[in-house]
Amino acid sequence: MLDLMVAGKTTTIKILTTILRPSKGNAEVLDLNILKDHKEIRKRIAYLPQGFEINRNLTPLESIKWNLVLRGFSLSDAKLQAKKWIELMNLWSCRNRTGWTLSGGQRRKVTVAMVLATEADVIFLDEPSAGLDVEARHITWRVIRKTVEMGVTIILTTHNMKEAETIADVVILINKGETVIEDEPQRLINSLPNRYKVIVRKNCLTDISSSQAIDLGDRIILYVKSYRKVKGILSNLNDLTGVISVEKVGLEDAYLHFIYKGGNRDA
Repeated sequence: MLDLMVAGKTTTIKILTTILRPSKGNAEVLDLNILKDHKEIRKRIAYLPQGFEINRNLTPLESIKWNLVLRGFSLSDAKLQAKKWIELMNLWSCRNRTGWTLSGGQRRKVTVAMVLATEADVIFLDEPSAGLDVEARHITWRVIRKTVEMGVTIILTTHNMKEAETIADVVILINKGETVIEDEPQRLINSLPNRYKVIVRKNCLTDISSSQAIDLGDRIILYVKSYRKVKGILSNLNDLTGVISVEKVGLEDAYLHFIYKGGNRDA
């Protein structure tokens, strides 16, 4: 199971990983109480903090291996596990180079591998793909999904709605510390009142009749319920080159709808 959390996320993760004590309320992880059973919880989870950096004096293989040894793996098992996850993360060519010679994206992939290689019962990843290029991000997504297929539960935080839409089993939208809604990504998208969004240059639009719109300055996002209404918007353009894009709504639009209650935003 892969849960993704959006907004208000890092504090929540730190509470669930027993790093922060909640000011009120309580929670359970693996049916264990975060206040009473924090020592047992820490044995069974792994956590990648946002912005965590590797020791640049170590190679990727060494970083993963020694992290596993610290968690109680035997040296031989840690070596085998390190090689396995280096290959999965497509880092084999740089496995014996020190962190000083690696790119920022390669170092980030090493940190993700360090945590996933633990194969803990629950793994918390805070913005794991931040700073990665498209190829590295897709590799990371693939490995995260492989880990889920192994039976590991991953709770991942992100601001990237496309990431959440692509790899999550369940998405939790949080605003100001409160859970706004929780569901499968596609179910959230299907529950939206509009099916399409049209992005156009404002100076090419002769009439703004959409019930929902977001003003972006020199361009505007218009939400409509049907493709027939999309064609109606296009017919109101004085220049078709003013069309930036026409696409179906996605999880980013669901986030805006549920957080802002579907109201107009600066239209």
